[in-house]
Amino acid sequence: MYTHSTDAGWISRTHKAIAPYRLQKPETVSDVLEALSHSDRTTVIAGGIDLTRRMRGGDTWDEVIDISGVAGLKGISRVGGNIRIGALATHWDVESDPVLETYLPDFQSGWKTIGNIRIRMSGTVGGNLMAAEPGYDGCVLLAAAGGSLVFATVDGEVSVPAAEVPDHIPANALLTALEIPVAGNARLAFDRSLKPVVSVAVGIDGDRATVAIGCTFDHPICWSGPVVEIDTCAEMFPDPKNNPMGSAAYRRRMIGVLARRLTDKLKAEAGS
Repeated sequence: MYTHSTDAGWISRTHKAIAPYRLQKPETVSDVLEALSHSDRTTVIAGGIDLTRRMRGGDTWDEVIDISGVAGLKGISRVGGNIRIGALATHWDVESDPVLETYLPDFQSGWKTIGNIRIRMSGTVGGNLMAAEPGYDGCVLLAAAGGSLVFATVDGEVSVPAAEVPDHIPANALLTALEIPVAGNARLAFDRSLKPVVSVAVGIDGDRATVAIGCTFDHPICWSGPVVEIDTCAEMFPDPKNNPMGSAAYRRRMIGVLARRLTDKLKAEAGS
């Protein structure tokens, strides 16, 4: 995950600005975990969209682990009551996968809005989540859908609810998959029309709702409660960012407006 900002300024640097590093290309998850244990100045790369940008901007690492060739991290399948998406699946894989189209069409529809065509074809779902950028919406959608991030560690597999990211990500771990429960009546709606001010996803399962917010805080934040309390959910969040892109008061107001709008949309579709 990214840990600090850089002083690159307003001019984008070229690849020549990237500091030297040692590249590793392991083929197994256990090899990746072994490499991660060597130093705190080690990171992983897959699609490379975010990490390369950060390295051009001045971030440095002693070792970079290329996980693009690690086996078993790309598939999308149903496993019991969950859909499991490999961390190396691209955004295009999610957009075009028939399993998601069958079992999680709302999630698939929301994920289609992430990035432009270049990013969707090469960027990975794991990269989107582990970049921990406040404006990225992967974790917003995953949290509203009740999903989790699955990590491999030296002590075994650890599952972290998306609503608890980034506070509970284990150290020296490798994200291997996302898991999303398949519930017959669960629905999901997403609105990113006000980015980069705020993005909102609402998941409804029976009489319970989950509202996940992006862009407005340093990382996605969620509220869960009865659907009938959706109009008050905006007041349950901490103070939003207050900057030239949008005041804290405006952001809080739009959380409530979009949450209500998405809830009404899902109710109307359920009744049609």
